[in-house]
Amino acid sequence: MGLLSEGRPLKWTEIKDALKQIRTYGVDQLIQVYHKCKNRQRDAFTWGDEVELTLVRFDHENKKVQLLLKAHKLLPALHKLNEEIQDEACRIAWHPEACDFVVEGVPFQPYGFLPSHFNTVEANMRLRREQVQKLLAEQSDCDFILNIAAFPRYGQGEYTHPAIEYGSSHSVEESLCFPDSLISPIHPRTKSLSENTHERRQGKASVNIPIFKDSSTPSPFRDNLFKDDPNLKDDHIHLDSTAAGWGCCCLQVTFQAESFEGSLRLYDQLIPLCPIMLCLSAACPIWRGYLSDVDCRWNIISAAADDRTAVERQQENILSRYGPTPFYLTDEKRHLNDLDFPVCDDVVQKLISQGIPETLSRHFGHLFVRDPLVIIEEFLHPKDDSNSYHFENLNSLVWNTLRLKPPPLDDDLMGWRVEFRPMDIQMTDFGNAALTVFVALMTRVILTYNLDFAIPISQVNENMNRAHHRDSARQEKFYFRCGNEISEMYMNEIINGNNDFPGLVPLTRQYIGEREDIDADTRFTIEQYLLLVSKRAAGTLMTNASWIRQFVLSHASYKQDSVVTEEIQYDLVRKMEQISNGHEDCPQIRQSNMETHTDLHAE
Repeated sequence: MGLLSEGRPLKWTEIKDALKQIRTYGVDQLIQVYHKCKNRQRDAFTWGDEVELTLVRFDHENKKVQLLLKAHKLLPALHKLNEEIQDEACRIAWHPEACDFVVEGVPFQPYGFLPSHFNTVEANMRLRREQVQKLLAEQSDCDFILNIAAFPRYGQGEYTHPAIEYGSSHSVEESLCFPDSLISPIHPRTKSLSENTHERRQGKASVNIPIFKDSSTPSPFRDNLFKDDPNLKDDHIHLDSTAAGWGCCCLQVTFQAESFEGSLRLYDQLIPLCPIMLCLSAACPIWRGYLSDVDCRWNIISAAADDRTAVERQQENILSRYGPTPFYLTDEKRHLNDLDFPVCDDVVQKLISQGIPETLSRHFGHLFVRDPLVIIEEFLHPKDDSNSYHFENLNSLVWNTLRLKPPPLDDDLMGWRVEFRPMDIQMTDFGNAALTVFVALMTRVILTYNLDFAIPISQVNENMNRAHHRDSARQEKFYFRCGNEISEMYMNEIINGNNDFPGLVPLTRQYIGEREDIDADTRFTIEQYLLLVSKRAAGTLMTNASWIRQFVLSHASYKQDSVVTEEIQYDLVRKMEQISNGHEDCPQIRQSNMETHTDLHAE
């Protein structure tokens, strides 16, 4: 959700008048953080995941399912529930998200360095949905909380409960189908973000997603709701609001490094893994009720959250603030920063003069190219130097696939952290836990074996684009480093190995095999997760996106016209609910023998 501070959000005109001062505050706070925390050493390996969950209501009589606008009512009850739980392993921290049909749940305490914590992730994720489901069931047996990366008909027809009014007059962004009533009323940040993005951009959001061309899909396909929109493209699904992106759900993992230097090295080595994990987590083939020709959410949110003006969009080196990671951070890898992204030169020089390494200074210099889209009036002028609000606020308002998170000035317990952000949410707790634990284990494998996966940023960005392609896990090749060589490899080769590279899963199994401090239950659970990743890369198990696409294509009422009707959506989401709650098996995405020994308490 980002930095949640209470108070009155400033309007864009007010922020514009104070931009120079805000930037000065932010840079000075960053310098203060650096000097205070640059010599931190031996911080424990702690980590945690964030899952964004979707609320839905089923109308079984009419075979409809809608988004349930109820997060603002559930969150106070969830906070109260968890305050009364004494066992911290059974407590969940709940947060609002941008839209009122989404809640974010995180472990109350981060996972620790003990290997047995890998065995607690799935149980903790299951507990989160159980807490919400219990509250929902007290009022209705038709309401559910599910892992849905992109609700299939979000923005099409009457897609919410309760019903809301649509049209440009009901949206600060003048959206035709994503009104302001979707926005969470809990925190003022979210509406301010939409308003100020719209004001800075000086126009509507414009997202064009290629349609999947089936045998009866009109050619050209025209999204007629937007027939008067000059940004509409033939053969593309159109979205016209930042809320179209903020309604998607993702899976994120944050790792605390042992030191400042360790965080930079970890960040650099995770960069090339971002498109790999985006591809393996693909779960978004349907947009506004149409089958698309992409499988992932990332580029769609990137376009929806884009605050660039028309002039800025004409400049190739200024990308959306929601985009791929633009820089490696260590001086050792600076030669791989082969794209010329803009930086604030005065900020870079000031940071260098304060002893911050040049390559890292350029990363922060690029961060300060961005304007802060949300500022809380009460924090505009710092009363003292005890917090780093302006730096943290700007850092939280730039959404790259990775985020370096320095320690806050007002928290001596937090160390240097790296947030891994590219993955789509998976429909099952097992799937989310598998990807989370795999990424966490990869951080240990990389550091233990001193592995180097770094490739040029331009190739990382190309991999990001390829990851979006339909069935990319089976069909696409990705740039990947094998020793001193960079080659194009299929996902199966990257994950399971070939003659030149052992593969990420075999390397992880080697690491697990060499550890003597891993109990039998944790080993068993980890192996099930590695099997999922391995088989998904090999193509013997489907990504969520491929499974969803196949479900639609094989539905009895599908007319080969790329349209996902109310009935198809109802059957699809109902099937997802049955699978995620363990009422049905789905051998295409998880073999029936992939059971784990997960437990809320680490041994």
